[in-house]
Amino acid sequence: MNSPKTVVAAAILSADGKQVLAARRTSPPEAAGRWELPGGKVEEGETPEAALVREIGEELGCLIEVLDWMQGEASIGESHRLVAATARVVAGEPRPREHDQILWLTAEDLDSIDWLEPDRPFLDALRHVLGVPEGPTLRGIFFEEEHARSAASRLEREGWTARVSRERYQGEDDDEDHPWSVETDAPEMVLELLVDEHDGWLDIPEDAPDDSIAPEPVELPDNPKRIKRPDLGNS
Repeated sequence: MNSPKTVVAAAILSADGKQVLAARRTSPPEAAGRWELPGGKVEEGETPEAALVREIGEELGCLIEVLDWMQGEASIGESHRLVAATARVVAGEPRPREHDQILWLTAEDLDSIDWLEPDRPFLDALRHVLGVPEGPTLRGIFFEEEHARSAASRLEREGWTARVSRERYQGEDDDEDHPWSVETDAPEMVLELLVDEHDGWLDIPEDAPDDSIAPEPVELPDNPKRIKRPDLGNS
């Protein structure tokens, strides 16, 4: 018996990583009007990553970079299986060519549309990817992907949120030089220990408060009032 053929889907993230792109199908009739993560079939001799880049170029007219493969898979009938990856646009702007509409969705919006059944198993993982920590976040920068993912795993084991993404600085041409970032709500001291371990660095926003600067002294009154305690009487 032949193994099921692979179909790939792209969870295309917005530039800030807080939204994902959904596309509405127009065919076949049973799928028309329902939503999916865009993608398509892997051709013979093609890697899933190459297929995803090709399919998104054909469907949306933009170039994507595959960031990470999501865990799990879903069956499409008896002959195909669906796997999904997170990705981001590196050139062009997504415009529907084979779909009739696209939407950018936040984590809170994921349940607002009618997803095709094979895409539904990936929604919980997407909520985690899109989730924004309630508290302030810090970013640690790592030169190696394995170091970034190791740090993120340790942070998550300790109960903090951690999101790994590829850093891309304007003007750089060599992808091998682009470092990786880990965004987390962990305390600065915790993240600093991890980046020091892997020779990375903390990315502190320019407008962050400088704890090394002493606060302005509070001006005290020249003639403070004395308050008589009731329990002491007149003594």
